Amino acid sequence: MAAHFKNLRLRKRKDSGNAGRKDKSRDTDTSAASHFFETSSWIESGLFILFSLLVVIIAFLGEEPKGPRIILNQAAPSRIVAEFPFSYESKVEAEAKAASIRAQVPPVFQRSFEPYDKFRNFIGDLNSSIARTQINFESKGEEVFSEELGKTAAEVIERSKLDIEAETITRLTAKTRPKERSALMNDALSVLKSIYEDGIYSAARAEASKPQVTVIQLVDEAGRANLPNARSIDEARISLRVRLNALSGDSETARLLFEIFSAGLQPNLFYSESGTQRAIDRAIAELKPQTISFSEGDTLVEPGKPVTDADLERLNAYRTAELKLGSRSLIFNELFLGRLILTVLMLVAIYIYLRQGMQDLRKRNRAIAITAVSILLNLLLIRLIIMIGDSELINSGTTKSMLPFIAPYALAPILVAVLVGSAPAVLSTLIISVIFGIIHGNSIDFLLIAFLSGVVGTFAASNIRKRSQLVRAGLLAGASAAIAGAAIALLNGFSAGLVGQQTLIALIVGGITGVLAVGVLPIFEQVFKITTEITLLELTDFNHPLLRRMQMEAPGTYHHSLMVANLSENAAAEIGASPLLCRVCSFFHDIGKLVKPEYFVENQRDGVNPHDEKNPSMSALVIKAHVKEGVEMARKFKLPRVIVDVIRQHHGTSLIQYFYYQAQQREKKGDTKSPLPKKPEDIRVDESTYRYDGPRPAFKESAIIFFADGIEAASRSLKKVTQPNVEELIDKMFQSRIEDGQLDECPLTFQELDKIRKSFIYTLLNMLHARIEYPKEEPEKTTNKEEKTEPNEPSQSGDQQPV
Repeated sequence: MAAHFKNLRLRKRKDSGNAGRKDKSRDTDTSAASHFFETSSWIESGLFILFSLLVVIIAFLGEEPKGPRIILNQAAPSRIVAEFPFSYESKVEAEAKAASIRAQVPPVFQRSFEPYDKFRNFIGDLNSSIARTQINFESKGEEVFSEELGKTAAEVIERSKLDIEAETITRLTAKTRPKERSALMNDALSVLKSIYEDGIYSAARAEASKPQVTVIQLVDEAGRANLPNARSIDEARISLRVRLNALSGDSETARLLFEIFSAGLQPNLFYSESGTQRAIDRAIAELKPQTISFSEGDTLVEPGKPVTDADLERLNAYRTAELKLGSRSLIFNELFLGRLILTVLMLVAIYIYLRQGMQDLRKRNRAIAITAVSILLNLLLIRLIIMIGDSELINSGTTKSMLPFIAPYALAPILVAVLVGSAPAVLSTLIISVIFGIIHGNSIDFLLIAFLSGVVGTFAASNIRKRSQLVRAGLLAGASAAIAGAAIALLNGFSAGLVGQQTLIALIVGGITGVLAVGVLPIFEQVFKITTEITLLELTDFNHPLLRRMQMEAPGTYHHSLMVANLSENAAAEIGASPLLCRVCSFFHDIGKLVKPEYFVENQRDGVNPHDEKNPSMSALVIKAHVKEGVEMARKFKLPRVIVDVIRQHHGTSLIQYFYYQAQQREKKGDTKSPLPKKPEDIRVDESTYRYDGPRPAFKESAIIFFADGIEAASRSLKKVTQPNVEELIDKMFQSRIEDGQLDECPLTFQELDKIRKSFIYTLLNMLHARIEYPKEEPEKTTNKEEKTEPNEPSQSGDQQPV
């Protein structure tokens, strides 16, 4: 195995020697090309020209004139006069007419005969029940008949759920003969039906599920609501009583009939929302378009008067007519050419400043590209917001007045400040604020608001170390825009309510800008190959929930992770890998041990070892499981993918030697049927059971942690810490794992492995250095209480003693 490793090492050296010149040549060519693109003045000029062209296209192409800033319900700043005759169809006037029609169209009701049909069925069942009772019990005497009739009537009433006394049915039956009673019942049903045909309504409106007849409500001169021939529920009861009195000359019989049939009175007229809406729609459809005309010189908006919806509609129609009269060319029109000239003058001045005042900027062209893309992205967002505001999606004048404060003009300055620096960020602020002011009719107010917001955001985002500080930078930028906007609005005479709304919007947009910066920053890092260490620095916080749990539940593993972090961080610095990445991944590489910390020797106390009660294969399974559990825990806490990869790879497919050896020993001694011990060649233990599932380390930082983890754990078994012992331990670890093929998928070279080895030796010797033992002091000889020390406890100077 050792000979194979030596041959492999020689072959790799030979292959690397043959390919080294090609790789070096390729790297040289790549480096030269990268240097050319980052420093060439031709590339710089081309980037600036392309940037200028895109700025003009994004910000101004197809833009329409905005005119004076007019805000709904606020005083108009100046008089606006029509310079040519025009006319338009007014939607505001049409809506006013429609509102008047809605108020005039009477509500629609629907009539239902379902309550009458239910009561008629009840009367039929009642008559049948009375006849059946007469047949069965009339011969048994009046008393028995009356008792049975009461029971039968009660059952019929209960089934129909009507509010009628059974005694009323009994008394009516006793008072009338069958023929007379049948005639009275039929006549009373006819009366009830006629009342239902007229209609019965209640004070509360409800929808009928199955409309049959439409009834229109009328309003009389006194404002009382009436329906033709319809009655309220109380009036219907009165009408029923009057008509029933006419049916029978006997007042007692009429009263009994009324008590029965009044229970059948229910409202049958219900308000129909859909029917009413259809009637309103038909009336509105008959309206003619409201056309309004203006002549040249007519005043469109009076100065000092509150602006109404009609004024805003009039101005929009006037601007639309103005566009139709003007040039339809996107480029050769007065508005676009004027804005183009102003923008070119500003960009030329900025280019001169870049060439003369920022010559020491590292990687100039990359910095220019990042700044340019950030500005273009910001301008694109601003243009989209303006286009949405000008579209028909937003009809509210108040919302349109808030659009300038919705624009995230501090986004590019914050991004550039983080990725490039403060000076380019201020330049991006200048560009965005000037263009923003030009878009809004050369408004100095909006230019100042955007510039102040961008500058504050720039310096708030400089030298940040945490992602949350980006949100804070956005909030500060929004607060500065809110203060500047409020001051300008108050000077222009706007109401306090509008100022408050603008302030709130600016603060909200500032927070959103910071959140956008947090989301966009990783994309810029990926596209421009720029690495910011914000995320990694955040994960070095020992108050992270997983690290806090490790400190409390698995202190031995926590200390082991800190030692691995020190080893791997120093080694990564030696070979040019990422020390911070190694440190963060080392902190979290063993978080899976939090599931069963007592099964790992560094966390065991009082000599209790759970593995004593398990066989080697089960112990190996528990040990291996901490990798899978660590991956699941990392994903649950949304740790970066690179940390998950290190957790999976930090053991590779290496062998759990301790339990593998135990399994071999048990296999050797465990055959009780044979009087002789097994020979070594007869021992069969499945090695895959005692190997980690992998995968093997696939990148340099993962391989460094792979070695550091094993070396730190193995160093605890050193009885005496000397440089030869440490070197021997590390050499054996490196050789055994390389021979085991654990680095077959990793790009580490032998030269880098040697640097890692030397770094481990140096760091490990310093971590495990010995301290001198101090003599015990006699308590009675100590006079100064502050000079007392515990036995064998080193003083502060003890840490500085040689190993």
